[in-house]
Amino acid sequence: MGVDESWEQKIDFLKNLDADKTEHTGGTLLEHLIGVHDILKELNVSEHIQDAGLFHSAYGTPYFKDRVPIDRDVVRKLIGNDAEELVYIFCSLQHPRLESITAIEDETIKKSLLYIHQANVDDVNRRMRIAREQDSPV
Repeated sequence: MGVDESWEQKIDFLKNLDADKTEHTGGTLLEHLIGVHDILKELNVSEHIQDAGLFHSAYGTPYFKDRVPIDRDVVRKLIGNDAEELVYIFCSLQHPRLESITAIEDETIKKSLLYIHQANVDDVNRRMRIAREQDSPV
């Protein structure tokens, strides 16, 4: 399977969850998910962390609670076991999320989740800044 085909399958899966129709910080949830992925890619982290960033709210989060149940095996087939485990943990974290992450004992998982958390925050902040700039009188 080529990289483009794999990417398209991931995006199609997220679209089937209506991520392209769900509002999120001045755009759509899909745009945000791609933004988080792209930040992680720029940081040159492992591909499984990038994929986890792309899917970081697939199972719902405290902010996106009304998600349909998703078969974890389907997600594993799309993004792999390591990425899916990060997504599952990330979606299960209680707020404040950063405190929940720092309490995790497994250092590899903790570091991966910290990357995803920071990319998530950075993308939200970027989108909020753009929205404010668009609303500002010239």
